Amino acid sequence: MTNRKIEALQEAAAQKAKEAVERVDKALERMVKQGQVISFKSVSHAANVSTAYLYKQSELRERIENLRDQQKNRSKPKQPPPASDNSKSTIISHLREDNKRLRTEIEGLRRTNESLAGKLYQLQGASELAERFKNENELLKQQLESCRAMIQEVPSVEEPKVTSLENKRQQKAEITDSIKSELALLGIKLNSTLSKTIRATSPSVVEDAIAAYKQALELGEVINSPGGWLKSAIENGWTKNNPQQQSTNFQPSIHTASESESSEELLDSSKIDSLFKGLKNE
Repeated sequence: MTNRKIEALQEAAAQKAKEAVERVDKALERMVKQGQVISFKSVSHAANVSTAYLYKQSELRERIENLRDQQKNRSKPKQPPPASDNSKSTIISHLREDNKRLRTEIEGLRRTNESLAGKLYQLQGASELAERFKNENELLKQQLESCRAMIQEVPSVEEPKVTSLENKRQQKAEITDSIKSELALLGIKLNSTLSKTIRATSPSVVEDAIAAYKQALELGEVINSPGGWLKSAIENGWTKNNPQQQSTNFQPSIHTASESESSEELLDSSKIDSLFKGLKNE
C-alpha cells in the first residue's frame, strides 16, 4: 500500500472521529436543556454512536459521568407535609365560604344583567318611538307649510262692516231735531222720564203722539201735565184720529219726579192761550 493511500485513510478516520464527537456534544447540550436523563446508553442513542465508542473516548466518558452524577446528586424538591384532619376541615370550610360568596356574586351579576337587558329593551323601544314621532313631526310640518301656501294663494276678502248693537241703540236713542222743535213750540220740556220714553220709541210713533197732543189742545182739553200726557200718548200709540180714546184712556200719572221737573211741565193759562191762537192760525 502506498503512502498516499495510507494518508487518505488516516484523514477519513480523523474526520469520522471528529463528526462523532460533535454529535455527542450536541446531544449532551440538547439533553441538558430538555432535562433528559443522561447515561451512556441514552447519549449513544441520541448521538447515534455506540456505547463502546463513548467508553473508549476518555474525555467524552468523563463528561458523561459528571453530568450523570450531577443529576443524581441534585436535591429533589421538598414535598409539603401532609395536611392534618383539622387543617383539612379548615380548608374545606374556607372553600365552602368562597363557593357561597362566589354564588352570591354570580346571582347579583345575573340580576344586574337582567336589569341592564330590560333597560336596553326600553331604550330600544324609546328610540323607535322617538323615530316615529320624528317622522310624524316632519309630516305635520309639511302639511302646515302646504296650508300656509294655500292661504297665501287665496285672495284677501274685505270684512263686512258690522255695526255694533250698541251703536244701533245709540242711533235709535237719538231724539231728532224735528221732535225737539215740536216739543219746544208746544212748551214741553224734556225731562229724564219723557226723554227715556222717546228714545225707546220710533220717531214716527212720537210724531203721531205729538199730533194727538195738538189735536187735544185744539179741542179745548185741559192738560195739566203735558209731559205726562205725551208720555202716555207715546206708550199707548195715540194718534190724531182717535180723540175719544185719548180722552177716555188718559189718566194723569202720579209724579214721582222732582219739583223742578213738574214745574217745567206746567204751563200757565196765558201761554196756553197763545198756543191755541197759533194753532188756529195754522
